[in-house]
Amino acid sequence: MQSDLKTNMPDQQQETLQEKTEMPSAKQVEYLSAKEKLKERRKPSSASWHLILMLGDVVLLVALFGLLYLFHKVPHVPTNLFGVREGKLMWVCLALVSWSLAVNITQSQQLSYAANRFKGPCCTFFALILMCVFWMFLSYILLGLNFMASAELELFFLGVAIPLYSIWRFLFAEIKHLPRFQVRAVIVGVNPAGETVAKEIKMSRSSSINVLGYIGDSGEEQTTFEGLPVLGDRDTLHYLIYHDMVDMIVMAVKYGSNHSLFKEATDAAQFGISVVPMEVVYESCGGKIPVEHVGDQWYVALQSERSTSLLYLFWKKALDLACGLFGLLILAVVTPVLALCIYLDSPGPIFYSQERVGYHGRTFRIYKFRSMRVDAEKKGQAIWASKTDSRVTRIGRFMRTTHLDELPQLFNILRGEMSLIGPRPERATFIKELEKTIPFYSHRHAVKPGLTGWAQVKYRYGNSDNDSLIKLQYDLYYIKRQSFMLDLFIILNTVIEVLFRKGV
Repeated sequence: MQSDLKTNMPDQQQETLQEKTEMPSAKQVEYLSAKEKLKERRKPSSASWHLILMLGDVVLLVALFGLLYLFHKVPHVPTNLFGVREGKLMWVCLALVSWSLAVNITQSQQLSYAANRFKGPCCTFFALILMCVFWMFLSYILLGLNFMASAELELFFLGVAIPLYSIWRFLFAEIKHLPRFQVRAVIVGVNPAGETVAKEIKMSRSSSINVLGYIGDSGEEQTTFEGLPVLGDRDTLHYLIYHDMVDMIVMAVKYGSNHSLFKEATDAAQFGISVVPMEVVYESCGGKIPVEHVGDQWYVALQSERSTSLLYLFWKKALDLACGLFGLLILAVVTPVLALCIYLDSPGPIFYSQERVGYHGRTFRIYKFRSMRVDAEKKGQAIWASKTDSRVTRIGRFMRTTHLDELPQLFNILRGEMSLIGPRPERATFIKELEKTIPFYSHRHAVKPGLTGWAQVKYRYGNSDNDSLIKLQYDLYYIKRQSFMLDLFIILNTVIEVLFRKGV
């Protein structure tokens, strides 16, 4: 792309451009000479990856239909509707429609999920389950197929499809993460924002971004910054762009800080190079929003204009109702045992209630099994609970690590004060203090508080302002990105956390 531009230029302009694209120092040339060979490779675009993913899914689906025919698993469709031949074709068409619906709901063909070695197979698993539910329902409504006959066929289909699709999705994620397909990136801005996004990219296990180094936005000469080389300034960035040595430019500077550098970076977009704000990269890699760095881009931290779909709202309500009713059965079984243990370990009330702030800032009383001594707050002053809190009783410590102390909140869910998934409700005293120092803190009340949540499964127990800041980053990400699959991942992680006693 740049070579075409260069060829079409007059000789005088070419000489000027060559002078401009020379590296500022021999030291930078030495560092980047190892990267020079990378410019010759061409990586598939996001659209190409998405096409490969879709084609792979379709090929597998067609192969599975072939197996159904081979093993004579195609059902006999009543002739009074479409005729036998047309009926069988309609049955296959309904399968394709069901797959399309399931893929859209589970977002299993989104590259952010498909490129993850764990989320990719999980998304496909849920998509196949959902597909079979739709397939069975549509076959009954439109073709008059018996539920039991459909169930037998689709169990056979799932038994073959789940392992095949899981292997395919895992291989896709592995190939996507090969060094050959990694995205070469530079961070424009030697500052705290640049450091923050660099650390998040490095810590992300699913990121395919390879950070080459920083581009400085000031006149200060630095060789390294927080473990990464400082490659140079605007001239260096121009060299990287012109020689096709970078695929992504992460902007960690504001427009007004350095106009010429900002223009150099944004002009790279015309050559097919991704120019992305650090907030977007941070959100994508870490599953959280950097509220302390959004600055004028405040909209990054808030929900988009796109309203939540009615289908998702139905799913959310059905999930709350189902888990609330099922949880009450568990509560009825464990309450007598826990009540006796709580009383013998620390005489006093079995249950504990406390006022918390919920949806749209409305207060309500939350219920828990008591896990602390009766005199935990003698002076009536709110105190942060910690992982090694001496006020926690012996049975209380066990309940906290298994989250059994939270079970009475099922009543709050059934009463509509809480949801199964959402930000944890906090005390009004803490909220007033946190709102003074943490931007966007009150926005966590945009959804109902939850029994579990994205922040709970991604971060340890918090007992400080900094912990609250990090958990808010996760909460805002959930509020902004809430979806069917994100809810399922939270539930799955919560189950793992309870089984392995990873709680406080």
